[in-house]
Amino acid sequence: MDFATTADLRFSVLRRRTSSAVARRGFVPLAKWTAILAAADIAGVGLIAVVVFWLYASPLNYDDGQLWVGLASFLFGWIIAAWMQNLYARKTLLSGARVHSQNGLAACALTFGIVLLLGFALKFIGGVSRGWLLTWAAGTFVWLGGLRALWSHHLLRALRGGKCLDRALILVGSGGQARRLSEEIERESCGQIAVVAELRMPGTPGGVPIECLDEAVRDGSVDRVIIANFEGSIEQSRVLLERLMRFAVDVTLIPDLAELRTPVIGVDRIGTLPTLDLASRPLTAIGAVLKRAEDLFLGCLIMLLTMPLFVAIAIAIKLDSPGPVLFGQLREGYHNTVFKVWKFRTMYHQARDDRAERQTSRHDGRVTRLGRLLRRLSLDELPQFINVIRGEMSIVGPRPHALGMTSVGLPMTQVLEGYAARLRVKPGITGWAQINACRGEVDSHEKLRRRVSLDCYYIDHWSLSLDLRIIARTLTLLLFDRDAY
Repeated sequence: MDFATTADLRFSVLRRRTSSAVARRGFVPLAKWTAILAAADIAGVGLIAVVVFWLYASPLNYDDGQLWVGLASFLFGWIIAAWMQNLYARKTLLSGARVHSQNGLAACALTFGIVLLLGFALKFIGGVSRGWLLTWAAGTFVWLGGLRALWSHHLLRALRGGKCLDRALILVGSGGQARRLSEEIERESCGQIAVVAELRMPGTPGGVPIECLDEAVRDGSVDRVIIANFEGSIEQSRVLLERLMRFAVDVTLIPDLAELRTPVIGVDRIGTLPTLDLASRPLTAIGAVLKRAEDLFLGCLIMLLTMPLFVAIAIAIKLDSPGPVLFGQLREGYHNTVFKVWKFRTMYHQARDDRAERQTSRHDGRVTRLGRLLRRLSLDELPQFINVIRGEMSIVGPRPHALGMTSVGLPMTQVLEGYAARLRVKPGITGWAQINACRGEVDSHEKLRRRVSLDCYYIDHWSLSLDLRIIARTLTLLLFDRDAY
């Protein structure tokens, strides 16, 4: 028996086995789930409209034309609202019952707004219409909200029970790679993708004949072909792509980025060249302007309001211990730039640590009596608003660390490979990490990892509302934070 015959038999057996496994799992594609939901939406709303109209209109002998015009207006408005709310988009459908229901109810409200607008424009609003429309709208809200909650519940059960949403045929360079990639895809997709076959690239040693793939795509047993680890077989991949472009099947490429150890955040195009986006600037140009405006407005306002407090603290520091009022320390900021951060002096002048080679700990003997109070209430940070106004810092952002700061005796960059990612925005007086119990000394690698993780979360999810939330939370922590010392 020659190689081609052996490969044909192996593929046929594998396809029969996987097809029967899919059948046993009760596989239902997401497209069918979506079609069922859309049909239930329209059928339920139409039935409610007919029943309610019959209850209101029949005793008064109103013309049925009002009903059909109302239903046509609803269908027109529903198409617009569903499109605006991405109601049947994959991301919305898989986002959970709460988000799914919220989008459905928002679309419902928008649709009835369009119905009312068309009703007045077409003059089909009659004496019975107000009661009919209000009752119809109330019933529709209940129907759509309840339907989406029930639908999402069953979809979640289907996912957990292995009723996947996509099928895929994985093509890779070797059998071992195929199995590992298959397991990773099913794990990462949380059951949304079922890998029904792992095969070697056609045209390579041990690969299946390309005609077998044509047959599998034609008979519908495969609706997505994923070509992975194709870097070592470019010519064979090109031939396969040319064949697959003739069929109605999704084709996906997974490049081997394991050595880069970086996530892909998006796909773009430069002219006709496809590109993978691996990183992006955290703030757009408009976002940077808004954040700078926020810093200048709040920074100047706080400086003006706290000026008497500045003077009182300066006098108290002079009376408490000899030395300057302010303490300046070089720290690492935006894009690894070095700047001098200003604080009220809280340590004895002769015990100062310009390079932060020793982090401040609880009951630190270098801290003065007044310094303990200032640090406890975070009042020693007030001069940093000067840095904010000068543009070296922001009110909210990752806390800047001193140049010589270490974690368990090692430089921060050696402890954590992704440490530098927190320098993509200006450092802040307070931040997401600080309001999530990450204050005080960094005396373990785990504390550093958590702090950097929270800083990166803030960078990736920045918004003005998040900044204001952090500022408000910081104000409540000034009196009750036990990690401030």
